[in-house]
Amino acid sequence: MYLSRLSLQNYRNYAREELIPHRRINILYGENAQGKSNLLEAIFLLATGKSPRNARDQEMARWGENWYRIDADIERRDYSFRVEISYRAGTGKVLSINGQKQERLLDLLGRLNVVFFSPEELQLVKGGPSQRRRFLNLQLSQTNPRYYYYLQQYRRILQQRNILLKDIRSGRTYRRDELPVWDRQLVKVGAGIVWKRQELVTKLAPLAQEYHKQISGGREILTVEYKPSFPGGGEGKVKEIEESFNKALLAAREEEFQRRMTVIGPHRDDLFIFLNGRDGRVYGSQGQQKTAALSLKLAEAEYMEEEMGEHPILLLDDIMSELDGERRQFVLKTVQERGQVFITGTEGMEMSPGAEGNSYRVDQGVIIKL
Repeated sequence: MYLSRLSLQNYRNYAREELIPHRRINILYGENAQGKSNLLEAIFLLATGKSPRNARDQEMARWGENWYRIDADIERRDYSFRVEISYRAGTGKVLSINGQKQERLLDLLGRLNVVFFSPEELQLVKGGPSQRRRFLNLQLSQTNPRYYYYLQQYRRILQQRNILLKDIRSGRTYRRDELPVWDRQLVKVGAGIVWKRQELVTKLAPLAQEYHKQISGGREILTVEYKPSFPGGGEGKVKEIEESFNKALLAAREEEFQRRMTVIGPHRDDLFIFLNGRDGRVYGSQGQQKTAALSLKLAEAEYMEEEMGEHPILLLDDIMSELDGERRQFVLKTVQERGQVFITGTEGMEMSPGAEGNSYRVDQGVIIKL
């Protein structure tokens, strides 16, 4: 899979720009705030419908404008297609595939697969559980778009169940008999989410451990474990997880009334990341945390390749900062062997001998091939 053409109009600091990237390596040089990261964000947006920075659509429109448009031609092994995302204040965002408007984000997911890494990905290791759940959700939504559908279902059920808990606690309703109805729905959808996450981490963990071992020269051991919020959630098939989830819900009933919220479920799960057996969030240095996050991202790319049958596009923003020379060389060599890659960086970052690709300078929203 590779992106053969990218067009940006009124997007961030790009007035109108078109790029014909190389099928393999694309290195983007330039000073800060010139548009390098914006270009990677645009590709991520085409794949997921959302910004990796959680930016609102109006924020992505060029200063003084109220609309933007991004479109790209994508080549997959067996077919090609054009994807477009446009936005205009007042009418909102429109997603199109081959000129046909798509009504749901679900129709976009899985068509263009990307793996994104930026300095903010450090939050994957040192941030809160929501950052790690987001990592799992994004990965699964790209390789299994139906997962995104069930995730949306779960959020809707959770919201309605929390409203009922608040009403019961405040005395506005005494309809406690309605809770089992919401319990059954929450358990059925939630158990499937937990099972898919556990399946993903089982495959991802050994890949990440091996990448981390190579990047660190064998000096560090990375261990990744998925921790559901209820006992038995990480074991067995979906039916067993449903039984464990339901049992835990019943046991937590009084706590839920007191707190007016659902206290267990996949919305409270976490991904534990250990470096040499110690919590990476607490004991890892900045460089170690970045290496751990990068290892997880490289593992994500390999997992996605195995699931989809072709390389995802790698989007690597400022990947080399805080890595020593040895780790930089390994990372460059590794990514240059994994399909199409877009890397932002400073002067002096060069491709390995024999690698194929292009270098560009980005200056105030203008892309210049070197």
